[in-house]
Amino acid sequence: MSTRQPTEGRETGSAEDGDAVTAQPQRTKGVDSARRALQILLQFNETTPELTVENLIEDHDISVPSAYRYISLLREMDLIEEREKGRFVLSPQVLRLARAAEASFDYRAQAQPILNRLAEVTGETALYLRRVNDSAVCLAIAESDHPISISFQPGNLMPLHSGAAAKLLLSDLSPAKLAQYFQRVGPTMTKAARATLETDLDAIRTTGYAESAGEVDQGVWASAAGIHVRGRLVGAVTVVAPAYRLSEEHRDTIADAVRSGARDLEAALAARG
Repeated sequence: MSTRQPTEGRETGSAEDGDAVTAQPQRTKGVDSARRALQILLQFNETTPELTVENLIEDHDISVPSAYRYISLLREMDLIEEREKGRFVLSPQVLRLARAAEASFDYRAQAQPILNRLAEVTGETALYLRRVNDSAVCLAIAESDHPISISFQPGNLMPLHSGAAAKLLLSDLSPAKLAQYFQRVGPTMTKAARATLETDLDAIRTTGYAESAGEVDQGVWASAAGIHVRGRLVGAVTVVAPAYRLSEEHRDTIADAVRSGARDLEAALAARG
């Protein structure tokens, strides 16, 4: 039987009202217009494939002339195009950016077969995550035959202080950088939540392993282990599952499989050089 961290029922990264807390990145001065244009571009996603001028006015609290200026800039750069009158979509130019992003994903190709094996062995969903600034991002996923709805999906930026894999990535920050992170999180994290989180991080640093229950998605349990390359933490593998269908024995089996999968990925990366 494996030794696991007793984090059941904790909401370490939650505010008092139970909502997830997100660290606010430091804002670069003097680029407000560029920031707004990029915010508009980032509004496009799978569920919002097109936007209208009315959307921009409402969502960004800007004037009609300002909305058209941002649209004109994005069209000038071939990032969006007008599909129908007043309805704008991303242009094919974005596909080039997507291919460049995919090519830069660290170790995704090596992680995917190991995630596939983890999903097969455990019967649950397996993911590979790494840290991007103040966020954890999922780069690869292998869903089980019974997929569940989870917030960690490829490309989604999630807080570092909630969830097994995210906390594992957070634990790698130096004391100074961790203090800066807590400062950016601000007063929305209670003193009690921060104290609990710091205790968890101490244990995670020692074991290189983490668990969580209901910290990101209600009723979802997670097991995660770190991936190291030449002594540097480069990511984490995690298996997530609905807590209601996991016996204690099944959790131990998943914990062992996650640790084994992490070692296999480290070996694959070492062989890759």
